[in-house]
Amino acid sequence: MRRLKKNTVLKIGIFAVSILVSVYSFSREYEAQFFSVNLPGQLDYAKFRDVGIRKIIVRVFQDEGKNGGLFFRNRLFRTIDPGLEKIIAELALRRKITNIDLCAWMITRKFNWVSYTNLFDYEYKNGTVGLIRKFDVFNPGAVNKVIEIYRELAGKDIDCILIQDDFFLRYNEGFSNWGKAAFARSAGLPAREKLMMQKNTPYNKKWNRVKREQLNKVLAMIIKNCKQVKPGIKIGMNIYYETPIYKDQAEAWYAHSLPEIVNTGIDYIYLMSYQRQIKQEMKLTESENRFMFRRILERALEICKDKLIVKLQLRDWQTGNSIPVSEVRAYLNIVPEGVKRICFTPVKPGDINYLKELIKKPQGAQEAQN
Repeated sequence: MRRLKKNTVLKIGIFAVSILVSVYSFSREYEAQFFSVNLPGQLDYAKFRDVGIRKIIVRVFQDEGKNGGLFFRNRLFRTIDPGLEKIIAELALRRKITNIDLCAWMITRKFNWVSYTNLFDYEYKNGTVGLIRKFDVFNPGAVNKVIEIYRELAGKDIDCILIQDDFFLRYNEGFSNWGKAAFARSAGLPAREKLMMQKNTPYNKKWNRVKREQLNKVLAMIIKNCKQVKPGIKIGMNIYYETPIYKDQAEAWYAHSLPEIVNTGIDYIYLMSYQRQIKQEMKLTESENRFMFRRILERALEICKDKLIVKLQLRDWQTGNSIPVSEVRAYLNIVPEGVKRICFTPVKPGDINYLKELIKKPQGAQEAQN
């Protein structure tokens, strides 16, 4: 996944993050996102609730080429296993005592296993246009498929849908005939790929705006249709960590504008503020990284307000090993006070004690409550 380059040198002396007493508490809502699809029969919902988890997010897709498919029954795409329905059935037996929300984590574009390539997008690369196995957001047929599958998902006994981070357009995507026609219609200019790709030119700026507006339009349609099926359902979307502070780059590389996304009617912005990933990709020292982390979150909070959900990384992406609780807690401690929801990811069924240690109340607060 392409990440934005650090374009300024951070001038930081010493970032003081020495915190003697933890500032978080159960006044925040905590969520757990699972990467594994093999969850039925593995989760102790009551224990997750007891340690402070109010929502579990389960993956309902597999986008690995020809082996891809979905993990819920539907009329449109291959069902690998009805795992979502199994979890729904498990929760139905326990909900009176657990009262934990269920969120389905779902793709929008990477249906790369389907055979009908007429719905796929095109990219401009090395002077030529080529097919990519992602749904074309400019193609009405592809958009209708996405809307229909989201309507089916919203009809399940779930509380929330989290839109996967495949819902974006790279700088060189969108070059299908549908996309180029949309550009010509909106810009009043012929669609010339090379000109559309030249940075900061009138062609390029108009093209970025067309892509951004189309993504926002489709997102608003997804939200509207899901809420028609179930008015109380919440819709969230994964957003890259650079988006709040690198506006121009986010618009160029992802066709994302955070203020515009917030205005689509989305309920939650899941900011992928993965602390180790930020540090590695931006090549920061630990103190620089904590400064950057706080800066990203403060700006996101200004834009998103109570729609913001901050995601914290519990495992190293390279090794898969758990990150020490003390390290995660250090970042949890510097999340701005106005952020009311935290999502931990990736979580495994056996992480109960880890989460208990991570989000336990500080000793002083426990004594004051007794």
